[in-house]
Amino acid sequence: MKLLKYIFFTIILISCIFFIIQLDQLNTINQEPIKIKIPYISAIDPSNDGVKVWEAILLSVSIGVFIGFLIALYQIITQTSEIMSLKSKIRRLNHELDNLRNQSIDDEIDIKDEISLEQDL
Repeated sequence: MKLLKYIFFTIILISCIFFIIQLDQLNTINQEPIKIKIPYISAIDPSNDGVKVWEAILLSVSIGVFIGFLIALYQIITQTSEIMSLKSKIRRLNHELDNLRNQSIDDEIDIKDEISLEQDL
């Protein structure tokens, strides 16, 4: 199953690369590639004409993947710590249950029959 998953993602990656190459070839005006000006980046360097379309797409996808990785990492760490605390609680409760099972029952109750009491009178 994992092999099919890796093959599927590889096919998607290759098709994305093919799409970006085709996009780069289509986005030209007078044999020059179209450029995108990103507001905060172009304010830092006004002489910069912008980034190419395929670079902007690749940058945004990379940032999205990185943010998704950070969110997944946070969730994994949170769930791992919760699992560890629940395991320790289960271990503590099992120990308490075993102690209660092994505890001896000391009954110091004297059982007297009613018949014996009547005979004593």
